[in-house]
Amino acid sequence: MRSAIVSVVALGFVALLSVNAFSLTTKHLSTDAELLALISDTLFVAEGRIGDLGGAATFELDLGQSTAAPNTTAQYGWVNGQVESFTLTYSNVTKLVSFTLGGRSLTYTTPFPMFGDIFVRTRAVDSGREIILQNLVLDGQGVGDVSHAVGDGLDILWISGGMLSDGFTLTGTATLSWVGAPPTQSRLAFQIKVAKLSVIGVENDTWGGIKALYR
Repeated sequence: MRSAIVSVVALGFVALLSVNAFSLTTKHLSTDAELLALISDTLFVAEGRIGDLGGAATFELDLGQSTAAPNTTAQYGWVNGQVESFTLTYSNVTKLVSFTLGGRSLTYTTPFPMFGDIFVRTRAVDSGREIILQNLVLDGQGVGDVSHAVGDGLDILWISGGMLSDGFTLTGTATLSWVGAPPTQSRLAFQIKVAKLSVIGVENDTWGGIKALYR
């Protein structure tokens, strides 16, 4: 009798794991035009940029619905080539988004309930500049890919398959590097965009059926 109970409990545990499991996939986009064609709305975005290396003239970290008009900003003194850990979380209960890097923490409350995918965009405008986001883990699962740009370059890592609307945590590391005088403003920057995918015809074998689920 006891062994039967243990078996039932074990089966229940396996079933629970099956329900909670998800499979992540990644792709790379090379232009902003490709990204804009895929999404209907950016729900929130966390950004890290070179700024003025922590001076008072401008900011280096921001969070909100868009980078053009962020909800909140913070100063951060980037160190050339130094690996910085970051965490981006969303609570489906409180709708609170939190972005933490290098001891700075920014928060934003999003009004949107339904999310699509994550896009990690890195941009290095000038030669001799480099930026990489790596060691990415989404809700305990390794993403297994990086977003890496070397000047003059752009890379957009598309992460799909996560259960974002149920709340999520994305962790990783960001490294900004440069030769000579540091760049300024957004000439060396990354954005982590959580976006709603556009709906296209379901007859499209590649994306249609998947995207239609997010409308």
